[in-house]
Amino acid sequence: MRNEAETRAPSLHGIRILDFSHQAAGPWATTLLGDLGADVIKVEKPGRGDPIRYGQGRDHFEVGSLNFWGLNRSKRGITIDLGKPAGIELVRRIVADVDVVVENFRPGVMDRKGIGYAALRERNPKLVYCAITAFGPSGPMAQKPGMDLILQATGGIMSITGEAEGRPPVKAGPPVADITTGIYAAYAVTAALLERERSGLGQRIDVAMLDAVVSLLADVALKSHVDGRDFGPFGSGHPDIVPYQAFAASDGYLIVACLTGAFWKRLPAAIGHPDLLADERYRTMKGRVENRGPLVEALSAIFAGEPVVHWLERLEGADIPACRVNGLREVFALEQLRANETFVPVAHPTRGEIEILNSPIRMHGSPHQVSRGAPTLGQHTEEVLESFGVDAAERERLRAAGVV
Repeated sequence: MRNEAETRAPSLHGIRILDFSHQAAGPWATTLLGDLGADVIKVEKPGRGDPIRYGQGRDHFEVGSLNFWGLNRSKRGITIDLGKPAGIELVRRIVADVDVVVENFRPGVMDRKGIGYAALRERNPKLVYCAITAFGPSGPMAQKPGMDLILQATGGIMSITGEAEGRPPVKAGPPVADITTGIYAAYAVTAALLERERSGLGQRIDVAMLDAVVSLLADVALKSHVDGRDFGPFGSGHPDIVPYQAFAASDGYLIVACLTGAFWKRLPAAIGHPDLLADERYRTMKGRVENRGPLVEALSAIFAGEPVVHWLERLEGADIPACRVNGLREVFALEQLRANETFVPVAHPTRGEIEILNSPIRMHGSPHQVSRGAPTLGQHTEEVLESFGVDAAERERLRAAGVV
């Protein structure tokens, strides 16, 4: 019997997306949509392309940096110069056969070019138009420039990241503002496409990076906004759970995460210090939070005496949540990632076959997979324009004029 996924099309098969986004948030959204089977067409400026193509490394910008490859899988690439009237007219022409437009310019840029939502909707009433901005389409901050670092700072992430107060603020290592915004944008586009099946109409979507970042504060937001609590940096811990943090062993760091009282009750015996369980200060979670300082100090002294593997054997043997703090190369060597099919091989124009990250979801009915690596600059211009009905003679004229 054939696998069911072999007989069904990908979830977004037949959906065509015109992607004007650049850098990270927008490209990540369209990558996720491309993984779901949409035909994502990345539009870049001839001869320049997305600025993130210019990362450090050995590859020419037309091939693209590994940063670019990490954010732009599962899409085709074309070039159109939006600074030329003929380029704008070409976009207006082809948008009639497009399902989705994604862009992440500052508010008003696409409108001034004549290819904002209002203008494109006239050509295609079923169009789903997703505009990603730093701070929102209106309001006092709308025209401010924004990128991941700016949004992590403005949105409060940096105020609770890092170690003790009094030290410089620290950003989250990954570009959490960009990636989170991209996920929300992809989520909104798929919802709008589903709604279009009922109404027959497209719509505009606005996704602000600021809102995406603030949403990450969901577990503490109301404690601050409603109850007026303030929070300093959490370090590796949590303001309301102890012990729940990294500890230094003799040869590295480990996480001990006693999320509940049941885990805590097993911890003292597991680490050879049952006396901690008898200490009245630590009997309840409230008491452990109020006496965080002495408890963490005592545990730190204990864990410092043995290597990570020693403690993991004891903690895991007692069914206490614990793990090693891995470096990136240790992460990518995990056998679990192979079991999860976290990597997928793709062809690269200068490096041969390389492994890139796979989509993080697995669908067991409709197929869902990375379709290709990132496009070289303008790689699919000819085939894409031909599919939109632009004949060879016109394509040659557009290329000669520097429009594509």
